[in-house]
Amino acid sequence: MISTRYVDEMAKYSRWQNDGIYQCCEDIGSEERGRDRGMFFGSIHNTLDHICVVNRAILTFLDGAVPSQNPPGHVAWTSWEELKSVRLAQDNALALGARKWTDAWLEEKTFKNDPNAPDLPAIPRWIMVVQLFNHQTHHRSQVTSALHAMGVEYGSTDIPWRPGAGFFEA
Repeated sequence: MISTRYVDEMAKYSRWQNDGIYQCCEDIGSEERGRDRGMFFGSIHNTLDHICVVNRAILTFLDGAVPSQNPPGHVAWTSWEELKSVRLAQDNALALGARKWTDAWLEEKTFKNDPNAPDLPAIPRWIMVVQLFNHQTHHRSQVTSALHAMGVEYGSTDIPWRPGAGFFEA
């Protein structure tokens, strides 16, 4: 099982990575963010949108509610400004979770009866928290690969090098 220290570190890491990637994506402009690059979700924008859609679903599930379903290929936030705002709100929610979620809360199993999925299993919250962070990392790597192919320097993605982590301060 993970601990609240894990949640805290991953929330900080996630914000650091998101801040850097979103700044790179701001710099490349709307046309480049929206270009179909053959990624699973087509464009950088759509990939970042997908991350936020899944974050929203997992955060909803953690609260014991059934998340709404999005049709495949649906882009929830077509506006770059709105997507940035949603991402910041989600990073804030994870930072708050790092402060308020307890080890006991993380161990609790959560599910909500859903008439469309009557056999929905009870899953420990910690599994879903790990899924949230892992899912973000997986899709951010697709974005960094696209940025790399464009010659954009996005910086380190290694957890120990996170500014403020205290491991390798320069």
